[in-house]
Amino acid sequence: MPQIIESNAVQMLLVSFAGVIACGIYNFRPWLLAVAGVVVAILIQFSFLFDVGEVYSYSDFYKRAFWYFGDDITTCLAAAYIWSLLSRRPKLGCLLATAILLSGGRIGIILVIIQISLLYFRPNLSYRGLFTTVALTIATAVSVYYSSVLVSPTMISVGNKVAFQLGSNEAWFQKTTNGADCIGDNCFEYKVKRPLRIRVYGAIAGLWMTLDGGYPGSRFPNTPEKLADLMTEANPWGLNDRLEITRQDWLLVGTIQSPYLQFGAGYGPFFLIAALSIIGLICVVGCRNLIAQPGDSGSPFAIFFIVNAIFNQTQAWLLPGPILFLMALCGTNIMLQSFLTGRRSRNLAASVAVANGQSYRRPAACP
Repeated sequence: MPQIIESNAVQMLLVSFAGVIACGIYNFRPWLLAVAGVVVAILIQFSFLFDVGEVYSYSDFYKRAFWYFGDDITTCLAAAYIWSLLSRRPKLGCLLATAILLSGGRIGIILVIIQISLLYFRPNLSYRGLFTTVALTIATAVSVYYSSVLVSPTMISVGNKVAFQLGSNEAWFQKTTNGADCIGDNCFEYKVKRPLRIRVYGAIAGLWMTLDGGYPGSRFPNTPEKLADLMTEANPWGLNDRLEITRQDWLLVGTIQSPYLQFGAGYGPFFLIAALSIIGLICVVGCRNLIAQPGDSGSPFAIFFIVNAIFNQTQAWLLPGPILFLMALCGTNIMLQSFLTGRRSRNLAASVAVANGQSYRRPAACP
């Protein structure tokens, strides 16, 4: 029984179910989303200033902090940020934009930019001051980021002095030294070639494992060593010889980063097609909701789901984790908005018919 509960498939279902429940809670208490965003943003700010939790200092002016949330938090904060914009909460937007910049994941920030762009291309947007609000939140985030970078060493020093005055024998805070930015000629190799090579090799491994029927349960190579052993031995399509891929290269790949190929590598092509069909259906309904504009309250969730489903191809979000939780929440909200919109349309048609002295008949069901 414990093995079944701890299995990846069951964990995915549990996380998705938790997202469905969270959607129900949001519809009754939407202000809880604002409270959660404020708490997360404050903890990230504290983490950034005092180097507490997961912090990476790459240089004097480039630093990232996640508290204990992990680097997926940047992507997750995007949904709350877009929601704050459309809910006319500029102060909350400033706080969340700052947290996004402080946590600083490149993929997460790119996804935020895409979501903001979708707001502008959305038809019949009723928010005339959107551009000003976005500019204000971004300007605030940039200002707070650089101010925090400059004052962080002082805050750490002051915090430790307070600790000693309170009788502590150990420093409470330590400046992080992990993380190294590229220098000189190795930037292109470090920032472009190596990440691209790792993602291509990972995609090859994921595609081969998917077409091979999937490797569920204990068969799945869930460590870099297992993946390297499997790919070295299998030599998929002879690419190890053709591209001179060594076991060390597979160790650097570590895992399959593409969410869909990682899912297919575990469960095979048929389950992958089923998952893609469900995700595609929700995306179509979400697009229809955005075009019909049932209300700004549901737009951030539709935008978040569509953007991540299409553009987020480097984070394995189709696995148990915070992004899957939010995708389930957003997907449930999309379907719920579609149902409520259709119901309102039918009620309106009935009311108009009655007002005109006509009898209203529901449309016949599709054969």
